[in-house]
Amino acid sequence: MTPVVVVGDLGVDVLVTPSTPPVPGADVPARIRTTAGGAGANTAAWLAHLGAPVTLVARVGDDGPGRAAVAELGASGVRVAAAVDPDAPTCTVVVLLDGDRTMLSDRGAAARLSPDDLPPLTGRGHLHLSGYVLLDPPSRPAGLAALAAARAAGWTTSVDPQAAPALTPEFLRWVRGVDLLLPNADELAALGGSARALLDVVGAVAVTDGGRGARWVDRSGTWSVVPRAVTPVDPTGAGDAFDAGLLAARLAGAGPEEALAAGCAAGAAAVRHPGARPLTP
Repeated sequence: MTPVVVVGDLGVDVLVTPSTPPVPGADVPARIRTTAGGAGANTAAWLAHLGAPVTLVARVGDDGPGRAAVAELGASGVRVAAAVDPDAPTCTVVVLLDGDRTMLSDRGAAARLSPDDLPPLTGRGHLHLSGYVLLDPPSRPAGLAALAAARAAGWTTSVDPQAAPALTPEFLRWVRGVDLLLPNADELAALGGSARALLDVVGAVAVTDGGRGARWVDRSGTWSVVPRAVTPVDPTGAGDAFDAGLLAARLAGAGPEEALAAGCAAGAAAVRHPGARPLTP
């Protein structure tokens, strides 16, 4: 299978499930769990779980959470190329699960990812870039440098926009020439609402819409897949898992419909348990 380099965040998720709706000024009992996180790291972990050779390029703090995050991801089969930041803490995201999902993010060291942190791209491969790297101005040069290096090396590329509220028309300039864009329905709406119109910018678009399924659009046509219904436990990381499932299948030679089905299967597996990573034996 084609080797994959993922450029994105590696960090810690703090999952908070309150026993009652939070009330300002009150002390609300809650179930709180700390799990491995970071959108880029989640996709890398799922790629490794699915048998793809994968490297994560990230930046962590010089702290206990950073060292633990690198060790845990490495143990899952991912090669981790992590720069260590001497000043900023490891990325931490508080995920409030109270019927919906609210995320409170401190990218910390991840926001300081630099073009100097990127390894050389040689041979054949695929680069997958987490949109958080592009959307945060301090790390944007690293994201743009990664895409430029992949194009220069003849690699294929994909980008997950990641955050609908932060998307602006300028985002399309940053991803021009990318082979595959992976928005969810809200992100697609923020980018104009038409997957076909985005083909003036990127080679193909794979759109996810939760339980309603996923759609692949390129200049050859449109393919759609409706996933098998599951009872979600925690939606954290479902999109990251979908990316991995689709990319692993596509890079192994699958067509659009088969790749969509593989992405939906990975996303469905992710929501059936707490946390954003694959379950390990």
